[in-house]
Amino acid sequence: MKKSVFILLAIIATITFSCSKDAKINRRIDGEWKIISIAGIAIPVDESYVLKFNKDDKLTGNGTLTETWSTGTFTDPFTYSVSSQKLILTIDGTTEVLSVLKYEKDRLELIESGGDIWVLDPK
Repeated sequence: MKKSVFILLAIIATITFSCSKDAKINRRIDGEWKIISIAGIAIPVDESYVLKFNKDDKLTGNGTLTETWSTGTFTDPFTYSVSSQKLILTIDGTTEVLSVLKYEKDRLELIESGGDIWVLDPK
């Protein structure tokens, strides 16, 4: 009996703490983030990639990806959710899962499924 209660409490604690980490990530990413580098390669000076996150509730939101090149500026809307310290982005029907490596006020580091690390700074 004691073992069952302990297992139940461990499961509840795990769910509670993982949800609170996800909510903290969602609060921290709210706003605009400029992509500084992908896979260790700096974004060229004449290009710009900005992700704008608008949280809807504790674990979800929407936003825009704005890409600027010499040929112009393009903006695509997206939706996102945060789950198990992963950021799930859906842009134009395509879903990308990015694991959150670091989430601070002045730096966000994400790793995509292929292993490339994205480094973002607040704009």
